[in-house]
Formats: sequence, C-alpha cells, structure tokens
Amino acid sequence: MNEKATAEGLHQVKASWSPYARLPQSWRSRLRKWWDRLGLNRDVASRLRYEGDMMLLRSRCALSRSYSLEINRLAGRRHLRLHLGCGQALLPGWINMDCYPPTPVQGTEILMLDMRRRWPLADGSASALFSEHFLEHLPFETVRGHVLREIYRVLEPEGQVRIGVPDGEYFVEQYVASKRGAAEALYEQACQGKSPMVMLNEIAHGHGHYFVYDFETMRQILEEAGFTGVRRMSPGSTDAEVFKGMDRKDPWRRAMTLYVEAVRP
Repeated sequence: MNEKATAEGLHQVKASWSPYARLPQSWRSRLRKWWDRLGLNRDVASRLRYEGDMMLLRSRCALSRSYSLEINRLAGRRHLRLHLGCGQALLPGWINMDCYPPTPVQGTEILMLDMRRRWPLADGSASALFSEHFLEHLPFETVRGHVLREIYRVLEPEGQVRIGVPDGEYFVEQYVASKRGAAEALYEQACQGKSPMVMLNEIAHGHGHYFVYDFETMRQILEEAGFTGVRRMSPGSTDAEVFKGMDRKDPWRRAMTLYVEAVRP
C-alpha cells in the first residue's frame, strides 16, 4: 500500500452525500441541541441518520443507469480482489467497497453498496478479500449472519480473506497491566489521559463501533461461515502474496490490531 493509503484517518470518509452532511454546521448544531432538549440519546439519532442514508443509497443505486451498467460489467468478471470498507484508502487493482463514496482516485475502482444486503457480485467471482478496521462498525450478528457468508459466497474455491479489527484481548491485557503500572508505552500514549476503563469502553462502543473481537471469537464465526485454515497473523506478516504490504504501517495501529487470515475451501 502506498504512503497516501496508509496516512492517518484514511479508513474514515470525511464527507458524504448524506443530506445531514450537506447541512450547514450551524443547522447541525441546532438539530443536536433540539435532540438533547428532547432528552433523546445521540446514538439513536446517529443510527436513524445512518438508516436514512442507506435507504437513500439503495434508492440511488436502483435508479442509476451508470450503476446498473457497472454491476453488469462486474457480473462477468472473475478473480476480483475486493477491499471491503475501504474508506479513503483506495487500492489500485482492487474493487474498493464502501457505503459512503470516497474521493475518486484515478486508476482505482469504487463500488458503493449497503453491505448488509446481498452484494451485487457473482458467486465465486473473487480470489481475495481484504478488510481492515471495518467489521467492528457493524453489529455482531450482521457480521456473523450476513457479511462473512457473503464473503464466503463471492470468493472462489481457495480464495483468501484477510481481516483486521481492533484486538479486544490487547485492550483487556493493557487494562490489567496498567493496574500494575506495566502497560506498554504506546498504549499509555494512546490513552492521552483517559482511564484504562474508558479506553475499553471506547474501543467497544466508541468511534461508531458495535463489537470488539478476539481471535477465538473471530475464528469461531469464520469457521461457522465455512472457512478453513483460520489463523492469527502478525501485522505485516501473511501467508498470501496478494496481501503483502497491505496492513497499516503506523505503530499504534499495528499494536492494537488483530489480523486473521482464512481460506474458502
């Protein structure tokens, strides 16, 4: 992955076509104040806004002739390489998939879709799928019951998958170590004055996260979906040539990320 694709924040789309995102900042501030005055949880507002965005996305895709042509072209292609939840980290030679449109980059392909629905890709049409810091942004049952099964469906036999998510075990270990004054320096730096308990809660439920994984949980749900050869990988280490150089390079991300690879038999 090039330097541009490894810069901090590239896994977050900074702007979108969402009607809310198009409102002036002053209007958004007023809406948040009104919501607070009603005594309603802001998480509810965020989820309602997201569902509205996804309804709009599905409608736009259904009515777009150019999108239909793109899907028809994809349907006839094989040995695709898929980058799931790309954000702004667009990879040349990969189909970069996201629900919010990243800024286009010449020489890259983007596929917009609601990944909670059936993907517009043929069975067995992909040779590899890479996803980094995306699955934690979906409810656990959505990942377990739909996303992993879609990955399995679109991968060809012997197709490879590499997934990176925040490592829940790491954060628990650092929480315990911090009580002994033995937490890693990178972890202490990332805390920025927050307590270890706040760090635990933020990684589980902050930043738009729904669920935090450990290797045991990820192995279980991958095997449930039909994958074999599930193995934990060190950052930057891979058994598949296609994934070499793909992982984020910054030290904090490498320390706190669980990487897992598996094969579609």
